[in-house]
Formats: sequence, structure tokens, C-alpha cells
Amino acid sequence: MKRIVKIEPFYEPRIWGGGTRLAEEFHYKTDVEPLGEVYNVVALAGHADCFVPEMNRTLSQLYIDCPEWFQCETPELPVRVNILDPVEDLSIQIHPDDDFAAKYNGGRGKPEAWVILDTPEDGEIEFGHYAETKEEFKNWTENHRWDKLLRYLKAEKDGFINIPAGTLHAIGKGVLTYNVSRNADCTLRLYDYDRIDPSTGQKREIQPEEVYDNVNLPDKMISFQQFPEADEFGVKVTRYWDEPGLYTLYRLRVEKKGKFLHDQFAFYTCVKGEGKIHGVPVRQGETLLVPAEMGWVCFEGNMDLFLASYRNEMLRWEECQ
Repeated sequence: MKRIVKIEPFYEPRIWGGGTRLAEEFHYKTDVEPLGEVYNVVALAGHADCFVPEMNRTLSQLYIDCPEWFQCETPELPVRVNILDPVEDLSIQIHPDDDFAAKYNGGRGKPEAWVILDTPEDGEIEFGHYAETKEEFKNWTENHRWDKLLRYLKAEKDGFINIPAGTLHAIGKGVLTYNVSRNADCTLRLYDYDRIDPSTGQKREIQPEEVYDNVNLPDKMISFQQFPEADEFGVKVTRYWDEPGLYTLYRLRVEKKGKFLHDQFAFYTCVKGEGKIHGVPVRQGETLLVPAEMGWVCFEGNMDLFLASYRNEMLRWEECQ
């Protein structure tokens, strides 16, 4: 029987982590360190997989066992959610497209999007580059002319930015970020500041040749967008992205009571405050799964929520039965 369930986060150590904000403000308790990233939603069986205590199984297994909860055309859960709080800059990297990822590691490409939850005054992200040709890109990389190659953007609180496959990018230190992406894991690093991974005593691997072959050339100038809120049934709704076959991302702010209708399954991640979603308690840092076709969902409390979901690219699930 369908019901709203809590999703336990999945943790992995991050070389650029080590801050206390995720533990202190978001209530994430783990022995994994340095902690800089939390997977609120991930279902990569045998690798990174959230646990669903009420159902006594992993999220990837729930997706297989209860298809009526998701009603998706995809063989694996299509979306992934994480929150990042880096104390150092992330590596300069790209995510390739589906064709390359399938050949490279048997996976899929990982287009993604960020919403900046908070940022220091001097916070920034690396996003894109200035090279016009592959030869120029390669030359500036090999000669460490990062000042000529890399484009930086000032981080904007509540700003949204879309990251298509092949886009060079990196979150900067201190920039607290909500991230939605395809449920995949294929990252190609161009530069990692020659950092030593304490778990191995060696530098992390980089893949410059693969980046040369997959980075967008010339680069498209993409910047932050600020989206308006709409008052709907007691909920302030921001609609960032809703692309069939990729992901849906909304933001819902609740101040006492409200309701919202979303027919597809949805992962609600609370990034501020606390309250109840259809009677189920939730607080900052927690994620609840609301299965498909649950009707109007009622909210109580003072909460800032992100809704991550997915619309089928082809036929609706029930039409395929």
C-alpha cells in the first residue's frame, strides 16, 4: 500500500569537506568524514544507495519492488538529490553525455542543476571557460593558464543554474548548494589543485584527455537565474525546471498551512524549518518520498522544501500495462 516514507541519507567522504554546518544545522550524524556532501536521494545499487527504514530496503530495491509508487519508464530511479557544503573548492570537472558515459563506465550522463542556499560575500563557482577551440583549451590546460581558461561567476543566494552535459563547472568553498541531477555517476576531472587524498596518500585521478573530447566548445554563456514565487493554496511555489525525461524541480515555502497537487512521485527535502507533510513529521535535512497519484498533499509548519520529481518522456506508466 502506498504511503509517505522517510529516506535516510547516504554519506561518502569528500576531500573538500570538513565543515560542521551539515551536522549542526541539517542534523546529519555520521562517522563518515570529512563530510561535505550528503546524498538525500540516490539509488545506485551496490554503490551509493539510500535506505528506507519503513520498508526495510534500499531505495533502489523499493523502486524495483513497488513500481506503482513511481510509475516511471526508466529501469532505475531517474533522479538524484544532494546537498553540498564545501570548505574547499570542488575539482574542475564535467559530466559527459549518455553515449560517452555508456562506453566509459556503463552508466548515463549526469546533467544537473543547482540552487544556491547560502553563500559568503565572496562566494563563487567555476562555470564554463573562455577557449574557442579544442587546441586552445588543451594548450591553456597543459600550461596551467587557469586565469585565461576558467570562467567564474559570483554565487547568488537563491539563484538557480542549469548545467548541461559537457559544461565545465565546480562549486566554490563556502557555497551551500542544493543539487538535483539524473541518478548517475560519471564525472571527468580536469584539475584538482594537486591535492593529496588522505585515504590514499596520492593525488586523485584526473581525466584531461576525456575532458578535451567531451567539453562544450565553444562554451555557452550560462548564468544564474532568479525565479518568481507564486502563491498557491497557502504555499509559495517556485518552478525552476520541468523537463520530461530529465527531472522536475520546484521549491515550496510554507508558513503555517497549505496544500499542493503533484501527480508524479516526489522527494521533498526540507532545507529550512520543520513541520508535517500529510501528517508525517519532517525537519531541516530530512527527505520524504510521496508516491505517485497521492492527490493533494497538505503541509503544516514553517518549512522551506524542494520537490524533486520526474515526468516520463514517452507513454505514461499505466498506458504500458
